[in-house]
Amino acid sequence: MTATLEENSTLGILSDLIAFDTTSFRSNMSLIDYVVSYLDRDNIQVEVIKNAEGTKANLFATIGESQNPGIILSGHTDVVPVEGQNWATDPFKLRIEDNKAFGRGTCDMKGFIASVLAAVPKMAQENLACPVHIALSYDEEVGCVGVRHLIDFLKHKNLEVEACIIGEPSSLKPVTSHTGKHVFRCAFQGTAMHSSLAPGGVNAISYAAGILSEINYLEKIAESYVIDDTRFEYPHPTINIGKITGGKAVNIVAEHCQFDVECRYPPGSSPTFFTDALPGIVKTMAHEPMYLKSPAAYASCEQVTEYPAFEGDFNSPAAQLVRRLTGSNGDYAVNYGTEAGLFQTSGYSSVVCGPGDINQAHQPDEFIELSQLSACDKMMDTLIREFSLEEVSA
Repeated sequence: MTATLEENSTLGILSDLIAFDTTSFRSNMSLIDYVVSYLDRDNIQVEVIKNAEGTKANLFATIGESQNPGIILSGHTDVVPVEGQNWATDPFKLRIEDNKAFGRGTCDMKGFIASVLAAVPKMAQENLACPVHIALSYDEEVGCVGVRHLIDFLKHKNLEVEACIIGEPSSLKPVTSHTGKHVFRCAFQGTAMHSSLAPGGVNAISYAAGILSEINYLEKIAESYVIDDTRFEYPHPTINIGKITGGKAVNIVAEHCQFDVECRYPPGSSPTFFTDALPGIVKTMAHEPMYLKSPAAYASCEQVTEYPAFEGDFNSPAAQLVRRLTGSNGDYAVNYGTEAGLFQTSGYSSVVCGPGDINQAHQPDEFIELSQLSACDKMMDTLIREFSLEEVSA
């Protein structure tokens, strides 16, 4: 791929997209407005579906007027935080070096969105046998939040869909299976006092530590629930304690502690060994003894988000389409999650296929190989040729 930042090139559009800081705790409206303006150049029909607060939005665009079931090209607009990461340069300014494009979201997953948008003028010029829909969501990184509203919108429209391609980084390999996830937040409220009086207080961190020990035990149990699918790197549920906060100083009994923990599970397994057990463990091992020691102390455990595992089909319309577009005859499974499970369980034949390697996602100096963007551009060209009536008649 030629490293050009021309206005309508994939890299030019990617540069624009990266410049929008759409970290999940921020608004994505500036990026959505940009895409609306870009699509308006080709008179593309666009619908913006805002959240209740009007601070974030999904976007749904349709190219082509055929009444046949369409193709959805789906991507999320949010990115993970850069705080605490050591970036060589500004993460929100595209940098091209060593045949790679660096920047937050280049891999996950603004590279795919840029390639799709770069193909829009070609799509708009063709007489397509079926419509091509562009679906952009918000807050995927914090639990596939926005896409649920988007899917509700599609159901309300009674939209007929032949296939949905979710462009998460898969090195452009067709992925027909991935894990689901449940995320819990455990909070512990103790009693603050001088550490010299610690035996008389309720130390939130100490009780949290006891629960963390039990979670480590559950993690060992998870390894025994192995499914018969060798495509998965880890063919069993996995548990990760991803964030913890607590305490103020070493000479103060910790009044508060909180941590977030996730359980991922592949299709064919169940997270219930974890989701059913954790609230009870927190109640009996933390809340009850804490409250007994002080009525002001307590512990809580709540599920904050979840999304289903994705179990597609090698012979589904979506998987067959991607194999034709990429030339890959593989059938892959991954341990990360996407919005595909929600699309699939809502009745839309789905497959995950996008440029980039998941190993580069969420990292400092996140990047995507230029060759991957070029290959995705070729996939878009092939899609246009496949559904061009002129191409078929020729």
